[in-house]
Amino acid sequence: MSDKILIAYGTRYGATTEAAATIQQILEKEFKLNVEVYTIKKGKKLPELEDFPHIIIGSGIKEGKWVKEAEEFLKNNDFGNRKVAVFISSGFAGEEDLYDYAREHFLDKVIEESGVEVIEKEAFGGRVPMLYIPQIHFYRILRRLPRFQLDNRNWERIEQFARKVGKKFTEED
Repeated sequence: MSDKILIAYGTRYGATTEAAATIQQILEKEFKLNVEVYTIKKGKKLPELEDFPHIIIGSGIKEGKWVKEAEEFLKNNDFGNRKVAVFISSGFAGEEDLYDYAREHFLDKVIEESGVEVIEKEAFGGRVPMLYIPQIHFYRILRRLPRFQLDNRNWERIEQFARKVGKKFTEED
């Protein structure tokens, strides 16, 4: 087994991609780790898990559900004695009064159902394109709004997660 770290994630609107990139940068720069990042998509082959002693799994959340392929990756693989960390990007998690709900229902519940032991887990805010926000306003008003109207990601939380994971991945067993 090599010293590589796999970040495998599913995304809908790109927030999870950007979170994964931030995590990768911190792990590489601050912890000098070798990180490979893969988007989990139907029909896309992922690398062999045997090459990775440490794995981070991420998923975007839409209507309370993980990206299907990311959830299947978590639930259908035997991670053996690998250190596994999990994160989600969810608009609910970006709202202070909904954060605990998002962690419990979208993160903890799915991890528990998978039976995977994780060393760290976190829920970040998300980002929803204007296209998917209910059209309360007329189109002329909507056209003036930025492409991504709802973006409540907590970059500090993403960076803290990366540092916690980096420390745990570099600890001696």
